[in-house]
Amino acid sequence: MHIRYLTLAFMFLLYATQANAETFDGYVKRLAEHPQVTQILEQTTRYKELSDSAMGLPDPVLTIGVDNVPVSNPSFNSFLPTSKVIGFKQQIPSYSARKAKSGKQEKLSEKQQLIANYTMARLEAMLISMLAKLDKVKQQEAYAQKQLVHYKALEEFFKGKLESGSGVYWRFSQVDVERSQVENKLNDLVAERDDIEAELVRLVGEVPDIPLPNIPNINWNGSEDALYPLRIASEDIAIASKDVDYADAAFGPNYGVNALYKQRESGTGFNGDDWFSAQVTVSIPLWYSSNQAPKIRAAEAGKRSTENAYSDAIRMWKRSLKALSSKRDAALKNVMVFVQRDKSLEKMVAAAERNYEASESDLDTVLDAQINQLTIKSQLAEQRARHLTLMAKFNSHIIGEKE
Repeated sequence: MHIRYLTLAFMFLLYATQANAETFDGYVKRLAEHPQVTQILEQTTRYKELSDSAMGLPDPVLTIGVDNVPVSNPSFNSFLPTSKVIGFKQQIPSYSARKAKSGKQEKLSEKQQLIANYTMARLEAMLISMLAKLDKVKQQEAYAQKQLVHYKALEEFFKGKLESGSGVYWRFSQVDVERSQVENKLNDLVAERDDIEAELVRLVGEVPDIPLPNIPNINWNGSEDALYPLRIASEDIAIASKDVDYADAAFGPNYGVNALYKQRESGTGFNGDDWFSAQVTVSIPLWYSSNQAPKIRAAEAGKRSTENAYSDAIRMWKRSLKALSSKRDAALKNVMVFVQRDKSLEKMVAAAERNYEASESDLDTVLDAQINQLTIKSQLAEQRARHLTLMAKFNSHIIGEKE
C-alpha cells in the first residue's frame, strides 16, 4: 500500500511538471517583453500622448504691474494716467492646424504599433529559426559521432587486412582524411551550438527544450495591405497627408484674447475710478505668398515623395517575396530528395548487411554504406532546418488575421 501511494505521488509530480512545462506559445509570449518590442511600444505611447497634447491651448499669460508711475514722485494719486494693472492674455491657435498636428501624431502612433507587431513577428521567426538550427545541430552531432564509431571499426578492419597480407595502405589514409573531416565538423557544430544557444538566451532568456512547432506554409495573396513593410510604408503617406493638412490650415486665422483691468486711486483733481481694456486678435495671412504658400508646396512635394517611395517598396517587396518563396519551395524539394535518398541508402545498408552475413562481401562494404547514409541524414537535417527557417521568415512579413 505504501509503494502504491509513492507511485501515485510520483505520477502527480510528473503530471504537474509537464503541465507547467514551457510551450512554444509560452516562449512567443515572452517575446512581447523583449526590449526590441517594448522600446517601440513606448514610442507608440509617446506619439499618442503628443496627439492628445496637440489639441490643447497654450498657457495663458497673466500680467500684474503698474502704468505711468512718475519717477520724480512715485505715487498713485498725483497723475491721472497712473494706475495698477492686472491683465490676461490667451492665444488660440487655429483649430484646423491643431487638429492636423494631432492627426499626424496619431498616425505616427499607429505606425509605431505596426512596427512593434512586425518586430514581434520577426522575433518569432528568429526563435523558430534558432530552434530549427539547434535541432539540426543535435542531429548532426549524433550522426557525426556514429560516423566516428564506424571509421574506428573500418580502421580495425583494415588493420586486420594488413596483418593478413592485403595491400590496403591507401584505404588507411583515405579513412584518416574522412575521419578528420568529421572531427572538424564536430568542432564547428560545437561552436555553432554555442552561438545558437546564446541567441536563444537573448530572445527568451534561456535555451528552450521543446519540440519544433508546426509552421504553416503561407502564400502571399498579392495585396499590399497584407504585408507589414508595405502597410508601414503606406502609413508614411498618411503622415505626409497630415503635413499637407497642417500647411493648408496655416492659411486660416489664429485668434487671441487680451484683457486689462486698471485701478486709479483718488487724488489731486480726480476722485478715483477703475477701467478696463479688452481686445480680440485675428491673424491675417498677408504674406502668404512668401510664407504659407511655399510651406504647402513643400508638404505636397513631401507627400509625392512618400507615394513614390511606396510604389518602389511595392516593386521591391514583390521581388523579395518571390525570391524568398522560391528558396523556401526549393528547400522543401531538397528535403524530399534527401528523404528519398535516405530511404534508398537504408535499403542498400540492409542489402550490404545481408551480403556480409552471407559472407558474400566484407565488413567495409557495410560500414561504408552506413557512413554514407549518416552523411545523407546530416544533409537532410540541414535542409529541414533551412526550410523551416525560410518558411518562418516568409510568414513574418505577412499580417495575420488579428491585424
